Amino acid sequence: MTSDQTGDVGLNLLLCDADERKESLRNEIARDSLSTQQSADQRAKPEYLKNAGGDKNSLEDQGWAVIIPEGDEGKRLLDLVDPLIQKRKEELGSWGPLRIYEAPAKCSGEEAIAWRKRVFATGQTTDDEIPLYQLILGNLDQVALSIQQVQSSDGYVGRLAFDKEDDYRAYVEKLLRHEDADPPTQAGRSLFFTVHDGTRATRSGYDSLVTPGMQLAQRKVMERKLPARQLLDLGDKTIPTRDELLAQVSESDPTVLFTLSHGAGAPGSGWKSAERQRREQGAMSFGSDGLLYGSDIADKTFLPGGVWFMLACYGAGTPDRSAYKHWLEALSQLGQYRDSAATVLKGLVVEGGRPFVAALPQAALSNPNGPLAFVGHVDLAWTYSFREFDAESAVNRPGKFVQLVNYALAGNRCGMMMEPIARAVDATNEELTMLYDGEAQRGSIDPNKQAKRAHRWMLRNDLGAYILLGDPAARLRVAPKKAYETAAKTGGDKRTTAAGASK
Repeated sequence: MTSDQTGDVGLNLLLCDADERKESLRNEIARDSLSTQQSADQRAKPEYLKNAGGDKNSLEDQGWAVIIPEGDEGKRLLDLVDPLIQKRKEELGSWGPLRIYEAPAKCSGEEAIAWRKRVFATGQTTDDEIPLYQLILGNLDQVALSIQQVQSSDGYVGRLAFDKEDDYRAYVEKLLRHEDADPPTQAGRSLFFTVHDGTRATRSGYDSLVTPGMQLAQRKVMERKLPARQLLDLGDKTIPTRDELLAQVSESDPTVLFTLSHGAGAPGSGWKSAERQRREQGAMSFGSDGLLYGSDIADKTFLPGGVWFMLACYGAGTPDRSAYKHWLEALSQLGQYRDSAATVLKGLVVEGGRPFVAALPQAALSNPNGPLAFVGHVDLAWTYSFREFDAESAVNRPGKFVQLVNYALAGNRCGMMMEPIARAVDATNEELTMLYDGEAQRGSIDPNKQAKRAHRWMLRNDLGAYILLGDPAARLRVAPKKAYETAAKTGGDKRTTAAGASK
């Protein structure tokens, strides 16, 4: 059976041309081509791993801290979010005084680990005095992405990054308004929205992630293990439109939105300016219906008080260097990647530009009637994170994403949503370590394990590029116990938009 028949045999990419909305990766990467790549990911793994005790939702048990840019810029950002700082100070209670850490604007993964050991987790105290919840203030050129990735290995880390000062204030006002509102009385709902644009990547995502993920979630509802009032499979399978999504997210119900689409990359001729790239890259593609930009949702009711998980290239932002650059270049030189590496790397930061958080989540989070948290991908988003390839086979693994939705619907703080992804990264790191240690013991490379090592390397980078935007201590306003009981009685709402699907 060929990859064109299944749509998910090879490695696909959720990236499209910003102008034509055509799939950027014209030819999928075959599984067996990965066996020729022998370099390992150079990002080191932190030695200090936290083992938090107590209630993970309690800031008094776990702590909450702020990581800011160095110098006056960090102080300015602190002033902008001061009402949130004061609220969190009260919630810390007996945990201790609020901690504020300054972090560099540029650093490699190794340098980020060195910063962690020198500044954050020095080994001079016990782990219960190290804050689990950490809020980074500033864009990717103000506090390095590597800091967030390293800290997320064993912490609940979120980031607030806006281009306008008023947007910081708007997010804080929205968050505190939701937290100070009357206790919630209803269960939450989860929307799985797929843009069925006919491309291999979205077909693979729907078949390997959304469909089995919905089945798993429905089973969890029946078993009284997932407190969802509704589980909806959305997205017209003939003509994808922005209007369908906008209509669904205009309701005030507490909602977790999971979207699968291509993210806008560079136009065919490349980005002409850093300004346009920052404004458009990572926009959500609806194929022939165009792109959903930040400006399209800035003033609309869009997932109020909700949580948005966006699976698409550059959905959360763009780094200064892609983690896949050397890998794609190596495959091109070996003749095993038929497209030029430059084809999908045109989305890297243009000359004179800087790494940045995408405009779409910025607009969503600063919108007074928008979500409280956003999870998305910084860099190219492959189908690897849910369609894992081994040397001999490919396996659907939607569980980590269903668990993420489950955590949010249960009313946990949003930082906890990233735990399944962090565990998957950690497990992949351990497997890579064992593979390389085995080679060191043998004194040679086992040809039978080369492909497995390369696949695990790709998986690790794909998972490690998901980040949380928003305060990690925010939470979906649901009534967990009542939601659980309602879902148990009704079996949840299994409606879908698919033709012939049962309600």
